[in-house]
Amino acid sequence: MTALYPVQDVFTRGEISPRLHARASLDFYRAALARCENFVTLPHGGIRKRGGTYFAGEAKISAKKTRLIPFIFSADQAYALEFGDLYIRVYAYGARVGTVEVASPYLEADLFKLAYVQSADQMWIVHKDYPPKVLTRTAHTAWTLTDFAFLDGPYEEINTTPTTLTPASTGHATPKMTSATAPSGTVTDDGTGTNTWRVFDRSIAQEIVVTTLSSGFVQYQFPAGQGRAVNAYWIAASNNVAATGDTPTQWTLTGSNDGLNYVALDGRAGQTGWSGSEVRFYDFQNSTTYEYYRFAFSGGGGVDALNSSIAEIALAENGDMMTPFNLTASSTAGINNGAGFQTSDVGRSIRLLGSENVWRWAKITGRSSSTVVQIRLYGHALPDLSPITRWRLGTFVPGKYVESGSLYEERLAFSRKFSVYASATGDFDNFALGEKDDDALEFVQAGGGQANDIAWIADSDGALLIGTSGGVRALSGSGIDEALTPSSFKNRRSRTFGCARIRPVDAGQSFLYVTRSRKSIAELTQTAQSRFTSDDVGQISEHIPKQGVVELAFQTDPDPLLWFPLDNGELGGYTHQPSQEVRGMHRHRLGGAFSGSGRAVVESAAVTPGQDGNDDLWLVVKRTIGGVTRRYIEIKTAAFEYGAIGDAFEVDCGLTYTGAAVATVGGAAHLAGQAVDVLADGKVYRGLIVSGGGTVTLPGGSVGAKWQLGLTYAAGADTLELDVGGKDGSIIGRRKKVAKAILSLLETDTTGLEVQSFMRGRWEPVRMPSIVAPDGRATLFTGNVEVPIDDSWEGQGKVRIRHVNPTPCTIRAFTPVFDAEP
Repeated sequence: MTALYPVQDVFTRGEISPRLHARASLDFYRAALARCENFVTLPHGGIRKRGGTYFAGEAKISAKKTRLIPFIFSADQAYALEFGDLYIRVYAYGARVGTVEVASPYLEADLFKLAYVQSADQMWIVHKDYPPKVLTRTAHTAWTLTDFAFLDGPYEEINTTPTTLTPASTGHATPKMTSATAPSGTVTDDGTGTNTWRVFDRSIAQEIVVTTLSSGFVQYQFPAGQGRAVNAYWIAASNNVAATGDTPTQWTLTGSNDGLNYVALDGRAGQTGWSGSEVRFYDFQNSTTYEYYRFAFSGGGGVDALNSSIAEIALAENGDMMTPFNLTASSTAGINNGAGFQTSDVGRSIRLLGSENVWRWAKITGRSSSTVVQIRLYGHALPDLSPITRWRLGTFVPGKYVESGSLYEERLAFSRKFSVYASATGDFDNFALGEKDDDALEFVQAGGGQANDIAWIADSDGALLIGTSGGVRALSGSGIDEALTPSSFKNRRSRTFGCARIRPVDAGQSFLYVTRSRKSIAELTQTAQSRFTSDDVGQISEHIPKQGVVELAFQTDPDPLLWFPLDNGELGGYTHQPSQEVRGMHRHRLGGAFSGSGRAVVESAAVTPGQDGNDDLWLVVKRTIGGVTRRYIEIKTAAFEYGAIGDAFEVDCGLTYTGAAVATVGGAAHLAGQAVDVLADGKVYRGLIVSGGGTVTLPGGSVGAKWQLGLTYAAGADTLELDVGGKDGSIIGRRKKVAKAILSLLETDTTGLEVQSFMRGRWEPVRMPSIVAPDGRATLFTGNVEVPIDDSWEGQGKVRIRHVNPTPCTIRAFTPVFDAEP
């Protein structure tokens, strides 16, 4: 028989499903492997042993699950946040940040249901059972977690029950005046007004001459020490239609605490065209308390410039500094499904329609009973204390809080159930609905004949992607390149897979997301304006994500890689460079073991920019150490390339020592009692035991100035049965016997490389003694090696390859040399 030499020089499709192991006719078959474990498929075609993991610290509560979430301010300032049961810790660039620890409300069972969105130094964290929170970084070691306050919305439907809400106060900063000095404070003018105090008597059905000229002022002075902070006001024109031309057209509002020195708070001009009893509303920013407020008017008096007049001025107190007052419901109907006010309503927004048909909003600050709560009123003062029949309660209550978030077109957007809520443009706190283009908006997801819950929302080019359990939709402005506004929007359905509640990742030219079953990963690609399609990227490797995807983390540098922890404890990997047809999955088993499983368990993954230009992959890894469950925070190091072998870091949960040449190093207490591998000055030492105090000693009096110490792991690859074509057809399934394997290697320590026949259990080492230095240090080899193999005729021409040393290994190509049945 003639020996066959089928070369496999591409492994870009990674490990494929056992269902495809006989599909040699498929185009990708010659670029695939039956197993790819702890090897990474490279965009260039080969496979490379993954880098090890560096020990960064132990989770605060090792007995409970922990999740990692990235916090990325910039490429130069990035953090990994350790979310545990009721706490958050902060890590950066390989170590915990000081003693930073933030108390949080999140329980262990809810950690992987948290969603988040970040902008600069703020991160919004949401969960359906928790009020939204904001995590803020004010300095490297200063972090706070506070409630996120939705200003003026969103709300439930307007009340349609007979229940009324009666306020105990109107929110006016001034009292209802009955004279210039009663009931308190003092009203003055420029000396020419007539009963000017009546502009504060709560009536707009009147005409009050505030000055006999076209300009003047009106001032209210609080009693000493009783000043208020005002941040809004409204003005009512005279009810005398013939005299509305006497209404001032410009003014300045100032504040003072001594009656001599005034600070400008607000100014208006061009306020013309007043009609009888017309009310106009004005807002400004102010949180400072003043005892004097003065309106300096001009442009009044009409054509004769005499007798400037108005009906009312209503100064509104800043709600944040207001003493809360009671709001009393006439019944519990319409409030929390008839249950009335609950303690959980504290912090909830409520909208109130005043008797003049203008909406205000308030925040519930306390509860006295099912019908009485205390509120702070925001915006503008109510005209009177009339019972309010039209009101709206904030939509967010326990179990119904927002569930995901994103930034889109300078809006902060959240989703819940079927709805998307987006803030005003550039004003992330403001969710007050309106009709202007930059007002906040609410969109109710409906269409496609299905009422599917929203799983996540994400910003994409030209659209806000809405991932639902039934598929992905795109919300955007109604025209091409048109902004999304309250009056301009379109919602398009795409033929896509349903989505799991797992945050998707932006992979450059596409999005990658987990399908509803959590057993496959789909790629979402834009095909036209606001139109998308998705494909199952893992279909040819379906057995890997079928273990159940926990979360996604995407690494850009040095290679585009998707990482995804699986329910079985493995770490899934996917090399993703579709422009070069590189789509290969691989599996990773970390060194150590948990509860006799034979491997460590990876529970969480997050990617942040690293200091060396490569992205850092942060992992939470669970192991049994000394009979106790330990959860460690680890960073996967960049794979070795183009360096000195002594710099290679190919161990897990490891540490590095650099300094004087020593025989013993300490600091490895986290691995006490474990067998570890050491690469010391390029020399391999295997199976050394870490003492109870965390020290490791090299055997035979050896010393090293640079140590890489950690748990061992092996990289393994199983080849497929290659079909080189027989004279009478395919040779798939025919008996074959492999005589040897030819490996094309790059920067590989061949002393750790072994090859095995599928049918014979003996591992054949690569024997190249000439590349081992006289002092026993390993060296790196680039080129071709031949390995004789003890095989039988039942082997089908397949072999196993593994690399067991804590040193680099890159395989560029593989050629099995075999004989086959005719």
